[in-house]
Amino acid sequence: MHLLLPRVCLFCREDIPFPLSGPLCGPCLRALRPSQGPSCARCSAPWEGPETCCPECRSRLFAVDLLRAAFPYEGPLPALVHAFKYSGRLSVGRVLADWMASLWPSYPELALADALVPVPLHPARLRSRGFDQARMLAQAVSAAAHIPVLEALRRVEDTPAQARLRRGERLGRLRAAFKAHSGLRGLKVVLIDDVCTSGGTLEGCGLALREAGATDVRAYVLAKA
Repeated sequence: MHLLLPRVCLFCREDIPFPLSGPLCGPCLRALRPSQGPSCARCSAPWEGPETCCPECRSRLFAVDLLRAAFPYEGPLPALVHAFKYSGRLSVGRVLADWMASLWPSYPELALADALVPVPLHPARLRSRGFDQARMLAQAVSAAAHIPVLEALRRVEDTPAQARLRRGERLGRLRAAFKAHSGLRGLKVVLIDDVCTSGGTLEGCGLALREAGATDVRAYVLAKA
């Protein structure tokens, strides 16, 4: 069967030899490294300095108290995430979810959460994609961490790409894009998402959760750019 339908590594495009099951070949799998090294105590960005937090995190208050990522968004990770989100490779998504869940114990500062809250897709995007990647990741982490998934957020605006907007404009749009359900008063929650780039989406979610009464908002993502 392997001769007829060879399995190809999603990163280097070489054949995956038996008995490896993929989605990466052996060398690419070994190149996949969890987040490590000196980093900011809040956002996990690479940082070495006398202060515990990077200058960006020291400059203002955030709705999300801290952010942890299973992997840096580099090496094989972008190819895997793209295959999962945009090519509908759910088998790849399940592997990513299992890896993310397996690294949860590395971050005891997340363990006291009352609930895991996936970052939601807009209904129109969910219909076109057919699945919610953050929900899949949250369910895997929930099974490993024994913390329930609470779908406390809904996305009311399908915000376009934010790259050309100023930071204040991005945050204003994203703040209006999410609404939180009632009944969160006093809860400690951990947001779950696939990739964090600027952090604006997580901040928009965090603001909505705090307005609904959540007292502690943290985030755990598959990868951080």
